[in-house]
Amino acid sequence: MKSGVKVTADKAADVLASLRQLSGMDVLVGIPENKAARDDGSPMSNAELGYLQSTGATVEIDGETVTLPPRPFLEMGIEDSKPRTTAHLKAAAVAALDGKQEAAMRELESAGQIARDASKAVIGAGDRLHPLSEATLERRRTSKPPIPGDKPLYATGKLLGSINYVVRKK
Repeated sequence: MKSGVKVTADKAADVLASLRQLSGMDVLVGIPENKAARDDGSPMSNAELGYLQSTGATVEIDGETVTLPPRPFLEMGIEDSKPRTTAHLKAAAVAALDGKQEAAMRELESAGQIARDASKAVIGAGDRLHPLSEATLERRRTSKPPIPGDKPLYATGKLLGSINYVVRKK
């Protein structure tokens, strides 16, 4: 007995190709290698500084041992943006199921942009990060030129400007 269904276009190959491509992709938010370098003579890259600030560390600054409290700006931003990024990741999956590889990639790009911007917003606001110590505030006031403000992780804006995202193959 025939079902009466007539196949007019077989898009199974397109769907499978889109799903393979999507499942082989990562959306990463952080400080990519091409944004890590600093031009201020610092011995550390923005990626290293971001890691130490995010996880906390004991470091030497101007001959003094200092303990940096964790300021997990990336994690906070990613968590803040989760409802919006999840919607884009779901849309990427739907596009892949429809065999629309380019649309799926656009959705992954959108998810990365949203998470990046949310992580930058955590630094920009500064209100949820562990406050600066009095010693750090004093260093800012007496530096040449003085560094205005009291926001954690925002002295020159170089760390903030280095945060980005990449969509790449796993």
